[in-house]
Amino acid sequence: MGDDVLQPPLPHGEQRIRVLHNDVTIDRFRWLRDRKNPDVRSYLEAENSYAEKATAHLKGLKAELIAEIEGRQPCQSAPPAVQVGRFEYFQRHEQGLAHPAWWRRPVAGDPAELVIDPNALEGAELFYQLGVFEPSDDGRYVAFSFDVIGDENYELRVRDMETGSEVLRGSRRAAMVAWAADGHTLFFTRERADLRRQTHELIRVDVATGDSEVVFEEVDERLNVGIRRSDSGAWLFLDVKGLHRGPVEVWCLSAHQPDAGWRRLVTREFGHHILAEHWQDNFLFQVDDAGPYSRLVRAPIDDPSPSRWEEVIPHRKGVTLEEVHLLEHHLIVLEREGLRPRLVSRNESGRIVATIFPDEPSCTFEVGLSTGGSHSAPRHPFRSSKLVYSVSSFVTPDTFVEHDIADDRSVVLHQARLPGYDSAQYVATVFMAEAEDGVQVPISLVSRRDRTSPGPVLLNVYGCYGTSRWPSFFTWPSSMTARLSLLDRGVAFGIVHVRGGGELGWPWQEAATRDQKRITHTDLIAGAEGLVKRGVATRDGIAIEGSSAGGCTVLATADLRPDLFRAVLAEVPLADLLDTELDFAMPYALRETAEYGDPHIADEYRCLRSYDPYYNLSADRQLPPTYIEAALEDSQVLYYQPARYVAQRRSCAGGRDPTLVFRMRMVGGHSGPSHGPTVAEEAAFRMAWVLDQLRR
Repeated sequence: MGDDVLQPPLPHGEQRIRVLHNDVTIDRFRWLRDRKNPDVRSYLEAENSYAEKATAHLKGLKAELIAEIEGRQPCQSAPPAVQVGRFEYFQRHEQGLAHPAWWRRPVAGDPAELVIDPNALEGAELFYQLGVFEPSDDGRYVAFSFDVIGDENYELRVRDMETGSEVLRGSRRAAMVAWAADGHTLFFTRERADLRRQTHELIRVDVATGDSEVVFEEVDERLNVGIRRSDSGAWLFLDVKGLHRGPVEVWCLSAHQPDAGWRRLVTREFGHHILAEHWQDNFLFQVDDAGPYSRLVRAPIDDPSPSRWEEVIPHRKGVTLEEVHLLEHHLIVLEREGLRPRLVSRNESGRIVATIFPDEPSCTFEVGLSTGGSHSAPRHPFRSSKLVYSVSSFVTPDTFVEHDIADDRSVVLHQARLPGYDSAQYVATVFMAEAEDGVQVPISLVSRRDRTSPGPVLLNVYGCYGTSRWPSFFTWPSSMTARLSLLDRGVAFGIVHVRGGGELGWPWQEAATRDQKRITHTDLIAGAEGLVKRGVATRDGIAIEGSSAGGCTVLATADLRPDLFRAVLAEVPLADLLDTELDFAMPYALRETAEYGDPHIADEYRCLRSYDPYYNLSADRQLPPTYIEAALEDSQVLYYQPARYVAQRRSCAGGRDPTLVFRMRMVGGHSGPSHGPTVAEEAAFRMAWVLDQLRR
């Protein structure tokens, strides 16, 4: 069917007028929120049908890209096993099965035994995501959680490894878990929602008897609770924290006395963000009381009040203290100066004994080994001088290194390998672009060494909540097993580290919040124009991409400068920001007022109104070709948020804006499909669309 007769769908409108702060907004597509309405499903299916027909000419390219992506899957070798107590836990992928199973073997070397096979879970053939995988110290029990829908509503279960039975199952909306030292007391956090409010709870359960009780409840909807165990294993910490920021309140409990009362170490009235750890006879606190980049202090366990704090590492302007990790005789700090990370190890006297720098200008640098769940925490044996860390970047597949701090020597434990991949063909670098106010905005960029410059560029951006986005090989936003197909066709790929994100510390985030949020968008514009000035990008060859809140970033930025961008990709975008912030029943809405502002306040409303993607669409403003993707089961950005934007944009544009392509995933959630050929198909669809736009 030719483009001249192919007509995008257009749902009916039902006008709804709102007046707030003397401003009038008209919402014609609120009815799309009613999922039970058969017209909603019909409209979404019509959009999917149009997307397939409008991109039918890309069928051959999509097939080519799928073959390339599938041909780059890493060779069958697993990352290092995670040791807990006397067992090592590892994953094994059997040919023909969708998901790897969890196995374990004694450190002493006895035969391995199966722990959990996700393939046996009902629904996992369509979607499966791990929440946690946490064995007890003695290995008797294993707590695990999973999502088989895509709504990130994890079900918690506990398996008794002696009997093979599940002694706890059915607890929904579970998040973080931690075992006490007795091996049968489990703590886990859970979100509970009713018509009036959302609360976050900490539950203690004796898995041997089945007895359980709520031991902590946080009713402030702007805050949630987290549970974790200290690196030493001796203490449990309960953190009360806001969205994407350190805890505002900390409680502790001896891991050897799980039935005792929790002790509050730091109250929220202290007014600072603080993270606690335990080392020898002291508690350690990572705290921002002396400045936004944080310092490290210690205090006696019996009296950890601020009056007893002794400074271990001072606050240093421009040096972000990201993480603190502890071995029995070594204190290890992950810090960043600029984009480049480093690990600094100190002995018990405070002397620096080792410093580790990765050979990458910008990368993902992680300490410890994780089981890979959405709520899994990295871990490492405490009574050791050996620490495992991993490096991943645009050009370096995930590499795990064991560093012996005692003799300052390293050995590579594992590096993922891809068939036919040659890292020497690609080059990664960092460019700096000058923002409107003179601030230098970094851009992590990768391309083929033989790329002709200037040329087309795809720029990824997030820029919200103080969240950092680092280059990595397998995970979002890099996903190089797919992006290499772009690079091999002459397209450079980059991440613009705009303000609003946390890559350069907390001041980087604070500079672009509430009434200053526009800085996130102007930084992206400065990044694109900077690459043109440096001769990297052609002025008519820049595409921008963002997911979730980053989807809002690219839609708002394209509205501000539609002439600058050839194409826009917005995946599960927060596209109706104003309505989201006005409805505190929406996911995260109340907590997000700290990021975007509270529209109930007139000045903050006007700021939000100025860049809200949904309410700034107009018939006289032509926007770049746009690809939008959403998910029916998404629990973070609800399906109708991007759907309403698409419907509104079609109603505003002459000819219904045929360059707008909208796809609604019917399986999976916020993060996309979990496994199988759909993963490559989704990536290939996006890349084929981008390549088609950039070569026009």
